[in-house]
Amino acid sequence: MKEKIEQLKIFVSEVSQEIRRISWPTPREIAGATGVVLVATAVLAALLMVYDTAISAGLRAVLR
Repeated sequence: MKEKIEQLKIFVSEVSQEIRRISWPTPREIAGATGVVLVATAVLAALLMVYDTAISAGLRAVLR
């Protein structure tokens, strides 16, 4: 049991050291990345809407 506790202490210590090395993004970088994701999502949604409309129109024409 003592061995497991020592391993846990070592693990927590190593995790703590690694967290200090992380280069955290600034709020400005986060806002920029969020903007890119929102724009990309909107463009993809519009593209899918166009494809869906075209396929629906094509199917309606074939099935009439």
